[in-house]
Amino acid sequence: MKKAIYTVGAVAAVLLVIGFGLLILAGWGSLVEYHAFEWRGIDPAGASPLVMATNNLSLWFLGIGFLTGIIALILLFTTATKKARKAQNKHAEQNKTPSAEDREQMNS
Repeated sequence: MKKAIYTVGAVAAVLLVIGFGLLILAGWGSLVEYHAFEWRGIDPAGASPLVMATNNLSLWFLGIGFLTGIIALILLFTTATKKARKAQNKHAEQNKTPSAEDREQMNS
């Protein structure tokens, strides 16, 4: 289970990095496009299809990355609570007061 959690977390990190990279690329592309239109004297009506597609891809990668990260955190917390509960039960069994028969065996 630990490897699965790490794998899901790594996928989330990769998707987030790709998403942020594409978001920066879309912002830079729209800035360059605006200045190119301004230099030519063209009034830009809106973003080009390439910038819009890059922005859509970046938002898609960011959304999937955040959802995958949330799933990884949920898996991590559930396994951590299971381990803590198991350790607590193990320690509780070790610290039990011995029964009457066990006390007799210890005393003799």
